[in-house]
Amino acid sequence: MSDEFKQRLKKYYAGELSDQEAAKVEREIQQAEAYQDVMNETFEHDELPPGKVGEILKRSSRRARLTVIGYVVMILLMIYPVLMIGSYVYYGFIERANNLIDVSYSTVYITEPNASVDEFNIEYELGLFTFDVYMDLYKQVGNATIKQGEWVVPFRYNQPDFPERNYTIDQPPEEIPQPDQRLLYHPDAGLSNSQNGGWDTLENLPEGTVAEVYVSLERTVPVDELNRVINDIDAKWLWYAIDTGLDAEASGEDTGYLPPIGYPAQTGNNWSPYNFQAPNDEQFMESLKFLAEYEEQATMIARAKWLELDERIAFLEENGLNAYGGVVTGPAKELLKLRDNDDVRAIRTGEVRLWNW
Repeated sequence: MSDEFKQRLKKYYAGELSDQEAAKVEREIQQAEAYQDVMNETFEHDELPPGKVGEILKRSSRRARLTVIGYVVMILLMIYPVLMIGSYVYYGFIERANNLIDVSYSTVYITEPNASVDEFNIEYELGLFTFDVYMDLYKQVGNATIKQGEWVVPFRYNQPDFPERNYTIDQPPEEIPQPDQRLLYHPDAGLSNSQNGGWDTLENLPEGTVAEVYVSLERTVPVDELNRVINDIDAKWLWYAIDTGLDAEASGEDTGYLPPIGYPAQTGNNWSPYNFQAPNDEQFMESLKFLAEYEEQATMIARAKWLELDERIAFLEENGLNAYGGVVTGPAKELLKLRDNDDVRAIRTGEVRLWNW
């Protein structure tokens, strides 16, 4: 350090410099260690004006904080792109992102009666090891496809959180129904009078309306025999509820709501997985086996506490696909004729719309 600089420091501490000269000296004090060396070599602490000492310490503290903040920001700016690249690698590895999307919409098709997803418009958002799937859900009432709401399925790494479900239909389903809130009843399940009141609702619907009706049968029947249930009325099946050996009690191994599972009755449009590539029953079994590999994720996505997929798959492979009901649509007054059908045990009325048949 030069003698000239030491002299200027002395004048600085004595307050003998102009504002411009003092500012220049302050700019030259860059490092605390260097400044401390000057203080130790040139002055005794008791020679410094007390006010000047406090001012210098405050200024040094402020510079230190700004330096630390700058380093932190610089490090974060350097780390963030690296972490994002890590996220892309994580979700891109073995097509993990595509599998999570498939789990999301496949769960809807097998656990949500008369629900479909527009796969072409599924969106996703990738964050720092987060992956959020956005799906629009639809259902058919009469001959019209109506939007029933939107689901957002958030994944943290490979694990989903509870979906955010936003419905726009008149009768949105319960988040997780109680066993006595079922819409479909196995022939061996108990059924109270209050749970068999769907006929009154259907009877009170006006002419010129179409309805969605959940039909429960007196016995299980092979899927290919279901059409005879509606053979004499102007209606059509939309979704089959399949007997999986656990549906009579409709509860999991630890008790709690176990949802019906099934598949669309008709071949869907081009954006449905149930299209012309294979029969719907074959695609249903393939979906179950796929979801069994992701049962924890599928259970979280479904409105359920348990799915018991391995046990249900084993039952289906041994006993084949037999239905105990499902979802039917058609003109309200036509559907009322089901009351005279000995095969029909109970109904629950779902969505209703003006005539579109």
